Amino acid sequence: MDQHYGSSLPKDKNVERIVHEERNGSEASIEKVSDYIQRVSDYIEARKEDRHFFVYRGEPELYPSPCRPGLFRMSTLTENPFFEKNLFHTMRQNKLTGDRSYLENAIDAQHGEFPSRLLDVSYNCLTALYFAVTPYYHKAEDALDDRDGRVFVFFLDEIFSPSAENINENYNAVINRDCPWSQEFLFRKNHKFVDYTKINSRIVAQQGGFILFQGDAAEELPKRLYYGITIPGDAKPRLRAELKELFGIHTGSIYPEVINLVKELTGKSGRMNTQAFTCENELRYTLEQLRRELDYYLDYALSQKRSQAEEDTMRQILARVEKVVNSYREGLVHMAQNRDVWLEELEARTMEAILQDYNSQVRQFACAAAQYRLGWFSADSLIITMD
Repeated sequence: MDQHYGSSLPKDKNVERIVHEERNGSEASIEKVSDYIQRVSDYIEARKEDRHFFVYRGEPELYPSPCRPGLFRMSTLTENPFFEKNLFHTMRQNKLTGDRSYLENAIDAQHGEFPSRLLDVSYNCLTALYFAVTPYYHKAEDALDDRDGRVFVFFLDEIFSPSAENINENYNAVINRDCPWSQEFLFRKNHKFVDYTKINSRIVAQQGGFILFQGDAAEELPKRLYYGITIPGDAKPRLRAELKELFGIHTGSIYPEVINLVKELTGKSGRMNTQAFTCENELRYTLEQLRRELDYYLDYALSQKRSQAEEDTMRQILARVEKVVNSYREGLVHMAQNRDVWLEELEARTMEAILQDYNSQVRQFACAAAQYRLGWFSADSLIITMD
C-alpha cells in the first residue's frame, strides 16, 4: 500500500467533523475570501504528494445528503427505470439537445434544470465558493444567508473524456439497461469524473465537469475523496461582495476567456482514462477504489494512533473499515454468484483472480493493522471463499 504519513493535516477533514472543529475554535472560521483561499491551499499542499488533481463543489446549505445528483432526490427511477432515456428523446424532439450521444444529452439536461445522474463540480475554487454563498438564481441572493453553506474539495485521480468511447458506452449501458453485468449494485461504487465540454456555454462559464453516479441509487462518495469547508451564513454577504469586486464572479458575470488551451489539454491527457468499457475493467476499477479507501483509512488510523487516541476510538475506526470492506465483499459475492450476467464476457478464471485480489487487499490491511498495533481487524469474516 502507498503510505504517506508525513502530512501536516489529517485526512479526516470531511463533513462529519468540520462543523464541530470550526464552531469550537480549533480552526479559524471563513470570514473573507482570503481565509477561504488559504484553507483550500492548505488542503492542496497536504495532498500534493499523492499526485491528485483538484475540483470543487459549492452548496448553499448543509443538506442531509450532500453531493447528491438531482435524479436521486426524486423517485423517478423507481416509477420508470427508463425515465432518463425517455427524457433525452423528448428533449431531442423539442430541439433542446442534439442527437450526438446520451451523455451529451445528460450534460444538456443537467444545465437545462432537468434531473440527471451527474454531479456538478468546478475546476475553479472561487466558482464553488460562489455557489456556497449564493442560492440558485430563482431565489434572492440573500435568501439563504441565515444558513451555513459548504464547499467540497475533491481529490481525484482519473479523468474520463465525454468524447471517448469508454465513458459513452458506460453511460449507454446504465440508461439502456441492456448490459446485465453493468446493473450489478457493486458498480455503484465506480464514481467517475467526466471532464467538461465546450459544447455547453454554462459549463464554460463555470469551468465545470461532472461526477457520474452509476446505478439506480446514489452510492455515498468515499470519505477519502474530499474535504469539507463550512461557510458561515453570516459571512455570505461579504464573501459575495468580494467575489464580485475582486474576481468579477457574480450571477451576471461574463464567460471566461479560453487561454492556454493546448497546455491545459496536454496536462490532462496524462490522467485520461481510455480503457475500454468491459466487465473486467469495471471490476478492476472497483478494486482500485477499494485499495484507495484502505490506504485512506490506514493513514487516518495511524494519525489517530500517533495522537494517542483512546482504544474505543480505534475500535470505531476499524469497525468503519470493516463496514466499508464488507460493502465491497457483498457486491463481489453477488457478482460471482450471478454467473449468467457476466460469463459471456468474462472467463471464470478472471473472476477468480479478481476475488483473489480482493482477498489480498483485505489481508494486507489486516497485516498493517497488526504491525502498527491499531487493534483487531476481523479479516477472516471478510475473506471471500472460492469454491
